[in-house]
Amino acid sequence: MILAIAVVGIVCLAGGYLIGSSTSDKEDLTVILAEGSTTVAPLMNKFAETYEDYENVRIEVVANGSQNGVDAANNGNADIGMSSRNMGHSSHAGLYETKIATDTVVLIVGSNAGITSLTKHQVIDIYNGVITNWSQIGGKNAMIVVVDRDQGSGTRTYFEESFASTTSPAKALNETRSWTSMAATGAVISYVENNPNAIAYVSLGSLTTSAEKNMVLSLNMDNTEGHGTAISPITDLPTYPLKRDLVLLTRSMPTGQVAVFIGWMLSPEGQKIAEEVGFLPL
Repeated sequence: MILAIAVVGIVCLAGGYLIGSSTSDKEDLTVILAEGSTTVAPLMNKFAETYEDYENVRIEVVANGSQNGVDAANNGNADIGMSSRNMGHSSHAGLYETKIATDTVVLIVGSNAGITSLTKHQVIDIYNGVITNWSQIGGKNAMIVVVDRDQGSGTRTYFEESFASTTSPAKALNETRSWTSMAATGAVISYVENNPNAIAYVSLGSLTTSAEKNMVLSLNMDNTEGHGTAISPITDLPTYPLKRDLVLLTRSMPTGQVAVFIGWMLSPEGQKIAEEVGFLPL
C-alpha cells in the first residue's frame, strides 16, 4: 500500500464514521488493492465510488475469485482479500476476517426450462447427471444445460457445501462432474439469459434487472422428498435458506487507511450502499 500524505480524521458517532481529509495533492494518493471474489467485487466498486470522494485514496479492485483473494491476502499481494466464503471457513485460517454483508445464493434457469421450483435432491441429481431433461421434473422436453463455477469460486464452495450431505436420504454432489464452467458471476448470468435450457447458481445481489430476477427458482431444502416447502428468495427472503457471509481478509487486524476504509464500510452509510446493491446489511 502506498502511504498517503493526507491527514485523516475519524470521529466515531453512533456506530458510524465521519471522515475528512486534508487538501493534499491527488497525486499523493493512498492506493488500496482489493482482490478476490467476483461476488464481492461489484459491491467493492460501489464502495470505492463513494469513498474516493471523501478521501485522498484510490481503491483498485481485481475480481478473480475467492481463492485468489485468500492467496493475495496471505502473501501480501493485496491489502484486502475479498471472499464469499463464510466467516471461519478453513481457507481463511491465519487471516483476519471482517464481515461486511450477507449474500443470498439462488438457482437460475433459462426461459425454456418450464419449472419454477426445485428440491434439494433434484438439484443434486441435476448436477450429478441423474436428471438430464427438464421433462423428468415436470418441465419442457429439453436437455438441461448445466453451468458450474471454477474451482476457486467462493460461490461454488458454498454451493457444494450446501448440497453435499451424508445425512440419509440426501446424496452427495459428484466431485468429478464436468459441465460448462465459468469464473465470473456476470458471465454466468449472461450465459443463462442466452441459453433457454440452462441452469446455474449465482448471487442474488448480482441480479440487477427484473428479467434476471425472473430466472430465479424457489427452493425446498428439506432432506426428505414430499416434505417441506419451496421458498422464493424474491418474495420471502427472510426465510430463504441459502445465505452466506461476504468477508474481507487481511493478514492481521487492519491499520491505517485500510482500517479507516473498512470502518466506513461498516458504518450506516456503507451498509446502506450494501443494501442498495442487493445484499443484506449487517
